[in-house]
Amino acid sequence: MSTFIDRLFSHRVKSINQEFSEESLQTDFLGYLMSLGSESARLIIIRSKIENFQLPEESYLKNLCKLQFYLELERYLLIYDSRYISTEEKLRAEIRFKFPEIGESDAFVPLFRKGKAQEISIAQLYILTILKKFRDEDPDRDATKRRIEQLSIKLHQDQSAMSLVEQINCFRRTKEDAAAIHQEFGATFGQDFVDSVFAETQNEFNNYFERVDAVSCLTDIMPELFSSLLKQTNTSQIIFPTMSEERSDVIPQEQTKQPLISQDEVLENLLDGYLLFDEYGTILNCNTRGAKIFELSKPEILKRDLFELFPEYVAQTIKDDIKQLYENTKKSVIGRRIEIDLISKNGKKETYEVSASNNYTSPLETFTLLLRNISKRQDTLKARISAEKAAEAKSTFLSNMSHEIRTPLNVILGLSEIISKNGTEDPGVLKKNIDGIAFSAKNLLSIVNDILDFSKIEAGKLSLQSIDFNLREVVYNLANGFEIKAREKGLTLSAHIDEEVPDVVVGDQFRLNQILTNLIGNAIKFTNKGSITLEVKLESKNDEELRLNFKVTDTGIGIPEEKMQTIFDSFYQVESLENAKINGTGLGLAITKELINLKKGELHAKSKLGKGSEFYFSVSFKTSKLKTLKNSPQQNSAKNKSVEGLKVLVAEDNRMNQFYITQLLQGLGVEVDIAENGQEAVSIHQSGKKDYDLILMDMHMPVMNGLEAISHIRQSNKDAIKKVPIVACSADVFPESRKKAINAGIDFYLTKPLKEEALKEVLFWLVDENKDIDLESVTVAPSPDSELSEKSKSVDIANLLEIFDNDREFVIALLEVFIKETPDDLKSLRKCAEQEYYLQASTVAHKMKSSFMNLGMTRHGYHLQQIESLIKSEATLEEAKMHLRTFEDLYTKALTEVNMKLIELKTKKK
Repeated sequence: MSTFIDRLFSHRVKSINQEFSEESLQTDFLGYLMSLGSESARLIIIRSKIENFQLPEESYLKNLCKLQFYLELERYLLIYDSRYISTEEKLRAEIRFKFPEIGESDAFVPLFRKGKAQEISIAQLYILTILKKFRDEDPDRDATKRRIEQLSIKLHQDQSAMSLVEQINCFRRTKEDAAAIHQEFGATFGQDFVDSVFAETQNEFNNYFERVDAVSCLTDIMPELFSSLLKQTNTSQIIFPTMSEERSDVIPQEQTKQPLISQDEVLENLLDGYLLFDEYGTILNCNTRGAKIFELSKPEILKRDLFELFPEYVAQTIKDDIKQLYENTKKSVIGRRIEIDLISKNGKKETYEVSASNNYTSPLETFTLLLRNISKRQDTLKARISAEKAAEAKSTFLSNMSHEIRTPLNVILGLSEIISKNGTEDPGVLKKNIDGIAFSAKNLLSIVNDILDFSKIEAGKLSLQSIDFNLREVVYNLANGFEIKAREKGLTLSAHIDEEVPDVVVGDQFRLNQILTNLIGNAIKFTNKGSITLEVKLESKNDEELRLNFKVTDTGIGIPEEKMQTIFDSFYQVESLENAKINGTGLGLAITKELINLKKGELHAKSKLGKGSEFYFSVSFKTSKLKTLKNSPQQNSAKNKSVEGLKVLVAEDNRMNQFYITQLLQGLGVEVDIAENGQEAVSIHQSGKKDYDLILMDMHMPVMNGLEAISHIRQSNKDAIKKVPIVACSADVFPESRKKAINAGIDFYLTKPLKEEALKEVLFWLVDENKDIDLESVTVAPSPDSELSEKSKSVDIANLLEIFDNDREFVIALLEVFIKETPDDLKSLRKCAEQEYYLQASTVAHKMKSSFMNLGMTRHGYHLQQIESLIKSEATLEEAKMHLRTFEDLYTKALTEVNMKLIELKTKKK
C-alpha cells in the first residue's frame, strides 16, 4: 500500500508547474489551441507552463491534466483574446471533431453536458477516477475492473434527455455508489487510506474543473470521511491519538487519559466564521468568529434572521436558491463560493468569501454558511491583474511598434553607409540618398508624434482650443494639399461644403485638420483607383452652436465586415494581400476616434470589401459673431536683427547633436563652446573666462543632469550679477517636464529634434533684448511683399519676409511655432497670475514677449513688457493685471490672424 501512497502523492495535480513524467505536451491538441490565439504576455505565460509541464504516466490522469490546460486556454481565447471570435460551444465542438481521441475521452465528457447532467457526469468521473486508483493498487482484483467497466458505460450515456426527476434519481444513485465504494474498499485497504484517496481526488477535481461551477456537486457526493477517527458516541466526541501512539521512537511514559474534544469546540476554533441556519433563515448555531463578523455576540445572533444580516441582494439570492433547491437550475450561493462586501457600523468595507452548503437534513432543511475575510487577498489579486494587463499592453506595444520604428531606421542607416562608402562623386545619386534619409527621418518623427499624441489622449492631457477660424479655407486648403498625392496615384480628390455652412466658426481648427488629414490620408493609402470625396453638411444650428457632419468616401480595397469593430483599436492594421506593403503605426484611426470623442462626437464607418469605405462623424462648433475674418493694415514691427558675435554655451552629451547644433550656430556667425555634461557646463560658466549670451542645456546628461545644472547656475554669484538666459532642450514633450524646467529657472523650452527656426527665434530674442527696443517707436520700411502685409492687422508678414530674405518656408515655420507655443504660454501666464505666483508670471511674460516681437506684433509685446516689469511689485500689481486683460483681448484676434496668414502663405506658395 505504501507504493500506491507514494504514487498518489507524486501524481497529484496541485499546480500546473509540477513535473510528472518524461512525456511532453508540445505536439498534441494544446499546440493547436495556442495557434488559435493572438500573441500576448498572458498566452506566453500559458505556453511556458505547458512547455515546462510533464504528464503523469497513467492515461486517465494524463487526460485530466490536458483538460485543465484546455479550460485555461479556452478562457484565454474567449475572454482575453479580442481577435478570436467564437463561443464555448463552437470551440468544444471543434476540438471534439479535430481531436476525437481527446474529445471522446472520459475526462472531457462533462464539457459536453449542461445543468444537472453535467453534475452527474462530473460525479461519475470522480468515482471512476477513484476506482482506477484502487485498480492501480491491486491490479488483480476483478471486482474493481467490473465496477470500472459499468461506470464507464454510464458516464458516456447522455443524461440530458432525462426528465428532471430522472436526473435527480440518477444523481442520488451515483451518491449511493460512492458510499458503497467507500465502505467496500475501506474494508479492503483500511478506512483511513480510502478516506485520504476520496479527499485528495476531490481536491484534484477542484483544480481540474476549477472554472466549471458544477464541480461543487462533489460536496454532496462525498461520503462521511474519517469514519475510523470519528468514533461518534452519544456525546458526539472525537478521540485523537496521543503523541506516544503516533511516534514509536518516543519512550512510553505513564499513560494519561486521552483528550476529548467536542464537536462544538472544533467549530468554535475554525478560522472562518460559521453559521447554521434553516430554510426560513433562522440562525440555529454559530461560532464566536461568525458572530463577531456581524458585530454581535453568540447569544445575540442566535435565533436572528440571517437575511437581515446580509445586504438585500445577497439575502434575496439565498432565498431564491432555497425555493429552487431541487429544481434543475444553477444556484447562485448554495453549493458555490462567492465574494461579497460587508460594511461595518463604522463604515469600513471588508470583502468576504462566502460558501453555503445544503446539509440534507429532514424534516427541516438546514444549511451551513462559512465566511472568510479575503480583503488582503483581493488587494493582491487586483495588483496582479493590473500587472498582467500592464505586461500585456507592453507586449502589444513593442510587438506593433518595433517593425514601424525599425523600417525607417534601417533606411537611414543603409543610405548613410552608402554615402560614407561611395563618397559624393555623383551629385544626383547623393541628393537622392539624402532625400531618402530625410524622408525616413520625417516618417520616424511622425511615428513618434503619433505615439506621443496617443499617450496624451490616454492620460487625458490633450485639450482643445476654441478660436474663430475660416472652416472653408481649412477644408479646401487641406483638399488642395492632398490632391497632389492623389494625382500621383492616378486618383481624383474633391471637397464639397454645403452653402448653408457658415464661413467662420469657433472651435479647434488644428485638431479638425488632424482628424481630416488622418481620414483622407488613409483613403488615399488604401485606394488604388477611383476617387476620394470629402463632404461637409449642416445637421443643425441655433444661436449658440451648429453641428456639422463630415464624410470621407473612397473607392478603395474596403474592410471585411468581421473587422469593422476592430479597426478603431490601438495598433490595428488591416490585414490583406493588397495592403501588405502599406506601412503605418496602426494609431491613426485610434487617435482620430479619440479626438472626435473629445469634441463630443462619434466616428462611424461603412465598408464593402472591394468596393470602398465611408467614414463619417458629426461634431459641434460654436457660432461665430464674425461673418468673415477681415484683415487690416500692418502695425509696428521689430528692427532688422543680427546675431553675429553672440557667445553660446551648449551643454550636450550626444556627439551627433553637438555637431548639428555647432554647424547651425556657426552658420549664423555665433561663437559656440561645448560642455559634455551638466557639471562641466556649471564649471565653464563659473570659471568666468567668457560671458555667455545664452546657454543651451540638454535635460538628460550623465554626471549631472540639466535640471541640477540649471539650479547650480541660478544659485551662483555670477548669475546673480548678470543673469544668463538658459534654453532647456529635451525630447520630452509632456507638460510635467516643462514645468520642472520652468521651476528650475529656464527662459525657453525647446523640444528635440531642434529646429533651425526655433533656435533662431531665441537668438533674435537675445538681440531684441540687447538692443532694448522701444516697443512704441518701431517703424517698418516698405516691403516688396506688401500684398500680404496689407491684409494683416497685427502680424507684419512683409517685415518677416524682408528679415529672412523672402524665405517663405522659414516664415511659415515661425508662424507654426507661434501657433503651437503661445496658447500654452498664455495659460501659464494666466494661471501664475491667478495663483499669485507673480515672479513666475514675470518670467513667462518675458518669454512670450519675444514671440510676439518676432512677428512684428509690437502692441502685444508692449503689454507683455508692462506685465513683466509691473507684476513683481505689489504697488503696481493692479496696473499689471489691467495690461493682462488688454493683452488677452488682443491675443484671440492675433491668433486667428496668424492662422489666416499661415494658410495664405501656404496657398500662395503653391
